Amino acid sequence: MDGGADATGDVVTALARVRPAIRYLRNHGDRGKGHAVAVGIAASQGTVLAQIDGDLQFLPEELPRLLAPILSERADLALGSRFLPGSCRAPGSVPGARSAGNRAVSAFASVVSGHRFSDLLAGMKAWRREVTRAFRWESDGFSYEAELPIKAVRLGFRVVDVPITTEQRRAGSSSVPVLRAGLALARDILRFRLRPS
Repeated sequence: MDGGADATGDVVTALARVRPAIRYLRNHGDRGKGHAVAVGIAASQGTVLAQIDGDLQFLPEELPRLLAPILSERADLALGSRFLPGSCRAPGSVPGARSAGNRAVSAFASVVSGHRFSDLLAGMKAWRREVTRAFRWESDGFSYEAELPIKAVRLGFRVVDVPITTEQRRAGSSSVPVLRAGLALARDILRFRLRPS
């Protein structure tokens, strides 16, 4: 999935020529991360879906770890967690303010939903297609990170956290403003938990 202006499309198109399982989607009219994920879901064909951020902080080779509880019928949604025992965080991979903000948002979501989340905002997750078929997708932006797990819990799906590795970002920087995004997420968490889907 590509909605940017860099060379991602060229790289993926070249890979798709030698690996037929890879499909390149140009996300015209991109309205944010949540919108991009929704477009990817609509274009997908599998019964189990996965999402991983493209900033190279999360390791694609750890996807089987995330899929394991789903494929063994123990979970419907698996969230990568940088803060569980067994996780591995490279120095500088989760800066202090972002770590504190993430923990605060995860704690708030845990209280509101009645389900313990250790890392609501990690950019690596997998789920059964039935999960995202069960509710109306609302978030075009960053709040989708909370929408998916909060609505899944509310609808009775089994949600688990799985320890993952986090590397330092190799290029670019996050454009998410910690305080403003945190306040918006808190508002949206309440909305996703309380409002009919």
